Amino acid sequence: MTIKVRLSGEADEIARLVEHLRREFEVAGADRAYPNRGSFGVRVYLELRQPTAGRDSRRIRSEHVHPDRRGIEP
Repeated sequence: MTIKVRLSGEADEIARLVEHLRREFEVAGADRAYPNRGSFGVRVYLELRQPTAGRDSRRIRSEHVHPDRRGIEP
């Protein structure tokens, strides 16, 4: 399975995220950043693949994070 992803933001923050993704996926295409048109930062196009056999394929459990809702009227 391959997932195509576009990341947009500050170059150093994207680089940190890509390194995090490399721990869990095979990452292709992270070597080129393009300047965003009409906005700040850069964009990077990635392809993420499930790790091949022999690589640690542990499952990651996510948490739901809810913003602080104090002061918000329904």
